[in-house]
Amino acid sequence: MNTHNPTTLLLLLAVPACMSSAPAPAASPPPPEYVVTPPGPVANDPPPPPVVAPPQPTDPPPAPMTPATPPTAPIADALTQVPSAVAANYVLSISPDRNELTIDPRPRPARRAARDISGFSARDSENGGKIITLAGGPFRNARWVQASFSEQVGPGPQQDELRRAGYNLEQRRDLLVVDGEREPGVTVFAFSADANKPGIVGICSQVTIVDFVPGNTRPIAVRKPVIYLYPRTRSEVKVQVEIAGDLIATYPKPGPDGWSVTADPDGSLLDPATGRHHRYLFWEGTSAQWTIDPARAHSVPGEDAAGFLERACGRFALSDGECGDFITYWLPALEQNPHNLIEFVDPERYGRYARMQIEPRPDAVIRLFMIFQRSDAPVSVGAPELPQQRRQGFTVVEWGGADLDERPTPAR
Repeated sequence: MNTHNPTTLLLLLAVPACMSSAPAPAASPPPPEYVVTPPGPVANDPPPPPVVAPPQPTDPPPAPMTPATPPTAPIADALTQVPSAVAANYVLSISPDRNELTIDPRPRPARRAARDISGFSARDSENGGKIITLAGGPFRNARWVQASFSEQVGPGPQQDELRRAGYNLEQRRDLLVVDGEREPGVTVFAFSADANKPGIVGICSQVTIVDFVPGNTRPIAVRKPVIYLYPRTRSEVKVQVEIAGDLIATYPKPGPDGWSVTADPDGSLLDPATGRHHRYLFWEGTSAQWTIDPARAHSVPGEDAAGFLERACGRFALSDGECGDFITYWLPALEQNPHNLIEFVDPERYGRYARMQIEPRPDAVIRLFMIFQRSDAPVSVGAPELPQQRRQGFTVVEWGGADLDERPTPAR
């Protein structure tokens, strides 16, 4: 691995996109201002320059990555056989329930906030590393292999992105290959050789670089996501939301497997556990990784915020009642700013942050998630036209957002 930025670890995420024969969802690259410093070269490689990740492309989604050979030995056994080159700089451990793999740098303690990563979640460990929760977990089997990126990642956009980031695709590395119990896909970890710059890289349908460098990033509050249910007939509906962050509040209180409610076609909900009626299901949480892409954003004066949100409601097919709930919640924050930089996060990216499962399966799911931040003057933006959403059959509507100038009160 290059000495230019050996802050990397490779992850082939164990998510359905890695296994399906259908194209995987398009990657959500870092925002334009995020600079990815490439990992360092093998001997005699000239150090590549830093690469500024471009805005999210509009090309068709990339094809799934060529899967690695699934491991067969229990992960606990593999963690007793860590290659010396990895063990010199990292400490690996698995939780008793095998849900969490902790990767700590050796020996430099550091602290960094959790990050929102597609297909898996990573939060700080006490020793400055990351605790990784696999989307297809709990962790099951594992094995160590020596292989290059070109051997583990088939030709395609993933290889292209690794090459742009300065990686030597032919360099052989010690890789930890794991799988999960819930999903049969594999995840591959590769390790930086430089103890001064530890980190990881995640590769599946996208490439995500995560460093272990200390920072002061604070989590962002994801406010007021509310979920409306409109079945065709009165139905018992189960809803479960899993987020790459911490839940701050929920109402009504869900059970261990989420909410179970009786829903009527007019949207009224009955919580059998309490006998109370509700208009929607409510949750709030945190995330550390919402940033605005100017190419996908809108610049809106505070005084024009109401009209802008009304037009957005129409594109998302919100009813008058839903639109009123949405606007009255967010309008005070938007109107107090001279200008607002606003982005409606695309469903694929938002779905990787907040995974929602509903039974019975709805016919239409509309998820409006808005992120915004204050601006003292108009900003040059892409202002893309919002796609027109449609309601049909059993329709589920969710809206929420995040004020990037705000930070949440940590959950107790």
